[in-house]
Amino acid sequence: MNAAAKIEVMDWSKLTAEDWFKQYGAYIQTCRMKSGNAPDTLGVNQIYWLICENNKGVAPRKNQLTCQITDYEADEVHKLIINLKFSKRICDSAKVAVNLFIEKNIRGMSLRQMENEFKLGKTSIDNMIFAGKYFLNGHDKRLRIN
Repeated sequence: MNAAAKIEVMDWSKLTAEDWFKQYGAYIQTCRMKSGNAPDTLGVNQIYWLICENNKGVAPRKNQLTCQITDYEADEVHKLIINLKFSKRICDSAKVAVNLFIEKNIRGMSLRQMENEFKLGKTSIDNMIFAGKYFLNGHDKRLRIN
């Protein structure tokens, strides 16, 4: 058989590192919506638009975003995160900084929320996020930062 398989290639230049992780966070939220029983077998996008219709007149939150990545792209971002967490080439202190950068973007947390959760000072967290962002950019040349 001579069936040509479609090979997908990840285009990392499409978004910045922050945006990839933010979109992955939105993807996770979408997956949470998919689990369970959707009312009247509506698709996730229909449910999203119904929620938007219901919230007319309410100002949108500044940290609210819509998932714009595919399942393949989400899988690739997930693989990147796993590789970063278990990489032997990254020292422990750099892993902490990179993980804080990833957590902030995926979960959409403010510095105050991170301060309460991770029991570190706001300035320390801000500096570690900054360091994690630039370490990640130097570690993986596919990702770009703004």
